[in-house]
Amino acid sequence: MPRSLAVTRHLTRTAVTACCATALALTQAAQAHAASRTVNFSYQHLWTTPEFTTGIRGAIHFTVKRCDHTSGDMTVLLRRTDGFNYDVGSETIKCRAGQTANFDDDPAGTYEFELGKLDNGKFFKGTATYSFNAAR
Repeated sequence: MPRSLAVTRHLTRTAVTACCATALALTQAAQAHAASRTVNFSYQHLWTTPEFTTGIRGAIHFTVKRCDHTSGDMTVLLRRTDGFNYDVGSETIKCRAGQTANFDDDPAGTYEFELGKLDNGKFFKGTATYSFNAAR
């Protein structure tokens, strides 16, 4: 009888260890987390955000939070800057709160946004947030 009790304890410890290892493996599978940066912009023709690095393939979004020329059009260009610089895509949105430029399924890498508008002598001033999957 004492031998079967020792075997039962050993099997219980083994099962608990296996469950803990499985739970740890599942929680470690997510190698990235959502990140966002808020920037203030003020430009007459072109303005570039600081570079940011994504951790895994995924969507990248640029959202205007506030702008002083709500009827003005702005171009949001996403550029990859690691290796060969190339433009991933661009969208034209209004410079008003809630307007979003979406870039879906972009690979991990280093990027920047370039904001542009017609050079008509007016400045666009405001705040925006961009979000992406960041490396842990």
